[in-house]
Amino acid sequence: MSAVKSPSSWVVGAAGLAIGGLIALRLLIPSGMDPTVFLALGDDSPVQTNYAQRFLDEVRTRRDLGHDGRFFFVQANDPWLLQPDENAAVLDRPVYRSQRMLFPLIAGGLGAFPPGVVVWSMLITNLLAMGIGALVAAQLALRWGASPWLGLAVPLNIGLIFELDIGGAGIVAYTFALAGLLALVATRVWFASLLFAAAALSREVMVGFAVGVFVLWWLEGRRSIWRIVLMPVVGMAVWNVYLRFRLDGVPGVGERTENFTAPFVGLYEAFESWVRNPGELLLNSVLVLVVIAFVPLALRSRSPIAWGALPFAALMVVLSAEVLRESYNFSRAVVPVFTALPFLIMAPRHDPSPAGIGRLSGERP
Repeated sequence: MSAVKSPSSWVVGAAGLAIGGLIALRLLIPSGMDPTVFLALGDDSPVQTNYAQRFLDEVRTRRDLGHDGRFFFVQANDPWLLQPDENAAVLDRPVYRSQRMLFPLIAGGLGAFPPGVVVWSMLITNLLAMGIGALVAAQLALRWGASPWLGLAVPLNIGLIFELDIGGAGIVAYTFALAGLLALVATRVWFASLLFAAAALSREVMVGFAVGVFVLWWLEGRRSIWRIVLMPVVGMAVWNVYLRFRLDGVPGVGERTENFTAPFVGLYEAFESWVRNPGELLLNSVLVLVVIAFVPLALRSRSPIAWGALPFAALMVVLSAEVLRESYNFSRAVVPVFTALPFLIMAPRHDPSPAGIGRLSGERP
């Protein structure tokens, strides 16, 4: 009797794309196939809603402030900040929003797409990133002796599902991070560094993934692959200088974010909110338990995908209540954990010796 042949990573990638498409249709069909539903415009955020209405015939709004998609639509219309008084001025915190530049740059066709195309390309970019992320994760699983179907831990990641729902940049950011890890495992260190930089320029906190991977390589006695951390930091710094030059004089440039607080304060304040909503209490309690369970498993492992996720587990302790209060924000903040955990459970244990980690990176001991 012949053995069952494992599916190609390309099949897994196609399945990931199909899963993303089905999730998107869940919103598109009730909205009459109107892609503006993914702009996450809110009834309580008239500035961004009115901006979108200037370019689009009709827009779908949500009965709240809305979410990230409304800002990325503005950025995709002017990704190089060439007309900041007309576009960036619509953002609530121009510097904070504009530092996440790569997703709107891609979705905006490097600035060439008109708004009517951007509204579709934002969705298409995220769907393609879902499929590519599944493909890359499948290739990592195969390299580590596991089933390529583990790649579906990308499109089934609860945080990435929420990212798709709100038109966020997290799918693109995490896919670049996984691609950077795959390049590193294949000993293409400079290429890996560029991919990690792309991840950080999509979502700045993704530099933590590169830091976690770097720490694992360093602890195992290998050479310091400092480039995978330095390149993202340099990339973010250069872009930050450019955007501050372009945004000089735009209102709101000096406003700070409220994403972080003292350790455990955000969790405590968020819990006070969760208990008033049984649904949020249940889901967020599960998220907390998953993150807590993940930490010791990851620390005992020598899995790079898990060590890349460890900084995000630590991040949970210092996140503000504003982030932790809602499950869609909470899950997005610790996205790498929900893909790494299935790898820890279902992939074979990695060799914890320096020689073993050398084989993971393709280096000779």
